Amino acid sequence: MIKIAVGLFGAPVAWITQLFLSEPLAAHACYPYRMPLTAPIWEGLPVILAIISIACFAVALLSGLVAWTSWRQSDAKSVGENRNRFLVKLSAMSSFIFIVAIIFNICVILLVPPCSSWF
Repeated sequence: MIKIAVGLFGAPVAWITQLFLSEPLAAHACYPYRMPLTAPIWEGLPVILAIISIACFAVALLSGLVAWTSWRQSDAKSVGENRNRFLVKLSAMSSFIFIVAIIFNICVILLVPPCSSWF
């Protein structure tokens, strides 16, 4: 049951953690007061955001691996565990979706300048 919970909630929690840590840091670094800045107040902001993203990506991958192995093991078991098989398949799909979301957030860090204007 713990494998199902890790597979089901690990990647979404990693993605939410990435957003809850990265977005406020980036917003404060580029807009600390009422005036937007052209450069972040911390020089190492991209490195900090990259470290947060890599850590969350690693947690999501670990969660996805747990979900994948649980799914592979559930196919070999008896048919009587339909609820667990459904949850294991759901956790594998959920992990994949949130791993892709974390990868897209990593691409934003690599491709968009930290304090660029929106227009």
